[in-house]
Amino acid sequence: MTEKRVKLTNDERFMMMALKEAEKGAGHVSPNPLVGAIAVKDGKVLAKAYHKKYGDMHAEIALLKKLSREQAIDATIYVNLEPCCHVGKTAPCTPALIEAGVRRVVIAQQDPNPLVNGKGMMQLSEAGIEVTHGVCEAAARRLNAAFTTFITKGRPWILLKIAQSMDGRIALNNGNSRWITGGESRIEVHRLRAKLDALFVGVQTIIDDDPELNVRHTKGRNPVRIIADSKLRIPEDARVLKHKDQKKTWLLITDDVDAEKVKRIKKLGVQLISCRAAANGRVEMKHAMNEIALRDVASILVEGGGTVHAALLADGLWDEMIIAVAPMLIGADGRPSVGELSLQTLADAPRVTPYKQAMFEEDHWYYLERYVHGNS
Repeated sequence: MTEKRVKLTNDERFMMMALKEAEKGAGHVSPNPLVGAIAVKDGKVLAKAYHKKYGDMHAEIALLKKLSREQAIDATIYVNLEPCCHVGKTAPCTPALIEAGVRRVVIAQQDPNPLVNGKGMMQLSEAGIEVTHGVCEAAARRLNAAFTTFITKGRPWILLKIAQSMDGRIALNNGNSRWITGGESRIEVHRLRAKLDALFVGVQTIIDDDPELNVRHTKGRNPVRIIADSKLRIPEDARVLKHKDQKKTWLLITDDVDAEKVKRIKKLGVQLISCRAAANGRVEMKHAMNEIALRDVASILVEGGGTVHAALLADGLWDEMIIAVAPMLIGADGRPSVGELSLQTLADAPRVTPYKQAMFEEDHWYYLERYVHGNS
């Protein structure tokens, strides 16, 4: 049985182009959203643009700069996020679109930022510009899920990545985990690292594996390295403490730490962020995530271990999850991918909704999001 292909409308076709443009800004614009814009007239694409980096001109302004005055008049502009109408690091986009004389603006997603949130569309409409909203909205929302979470919840968007055996183990009992998944899986993980703002692990991962927590197998900038280390147990010769850009290494600690070790770690240029302690003495994750967001980190890739995964799941502090399953068995004495959740009933168990699958060599990747009743 062959899958029936759905024919896209012209608006959907051009909006998909805008979304593709927007993706080019991944890893460079945060905490701003990913935005792409397309100018069309008489069914032909006149120009494309996207928001290239934080603090740079917005996609709509970059697009208008590519158009002549004659081209802009009566053009249709496709943009995946509602044009802004407030002054931030750059001038607002709505006055520029009005001044350019465009005839129509097609928008995928309304801006969740309270400073905009429908006001941009209203300004365009009041100026006589035809506004169409909601084209390819689901795809647009997924693209800017991190921005929406950051703006509306005051915390980073959190992606849990678990590389495990078929029986749910992420390491041997002695901590050895190199390598459960294959080379292609590891390359894909580095692509994810390059796109998100920060990489988050527990200190036990540092003690066991001594990882560098950087981007190596693909092009892209290194994310901020965040380590939950309530008692400041990190070895002082750990590789993660030897990067040239040590200001991008953050340790989340509590007050129960060795003051002399704090002084030595600070001399390395590492940031120490003091967090409230949970009842078990570990870093309280809700407070930690709020502190991280205050430092303009809008997205986090969590790479373990099982204790960190369990803490975030228990507090509902996650948005999407990737489980990469390798075709191997480790056994009950191996370390579980998720630590204790202390559930009393199955109804209390975190639930997920699969939305995509992929294969990297022999590894099967499952892409999951938080279950919402009624999801299909």
